[in-house]
Amino acid sequence: MSEQPTLPQGTAGLPGRVLGVDLGARRVGLALSDPLRTISSPFQTISMSTEAALARSLAALCRERQVSLVVIGLPLSADGSEGPGCARARRLVAALVKAGIPSVVHDESWSSRDAEDALRETGKTRRNAKEKVDAIAASLVLRDYLEGASRT
Repeated sequence: MSEQPTLPQGTAGLPGRVLGVDLGARRVGLALSDPLRTISSPFQTISMSTEAALARSLAALCRERQVSLVVIGLPLSADGSEGPGCARARRLVAALVKAGIPSVVHDESWSSRDAEDALRETGKTRRNAKEKVDAIAASLVLRDYLEGASRT
């Protein structure tokens, strides 16, 4: 899937939550970990505006919720190549790091599809739960990251 996650230099052992981000064209799903970084929970979905506005919103949320690391889903293609969505994820990481928020990308392959499957199991469809799908997808990306980080 992806290489083993490594925390940005200086963040290992830092207290605080981790914020998971699933970038979409219109909506951005968010998930938060608990302070011990063991549980990932869907948090909210926000509308996508500009990348700069999104970076400012995420930085403010990090300060408000005591988030010490942001994990942004990297939408790799099935063959592992990077497309335009990956460039956007990397630009967001750069903007957050510039704002003093440690941030990394993590392979989000299939997270939206897995989120839709999870919703379908509860009797909901993407059409009547669009915003939940995005937050659940962010939670799945974050869970995968946390599980990988706990193995290192």
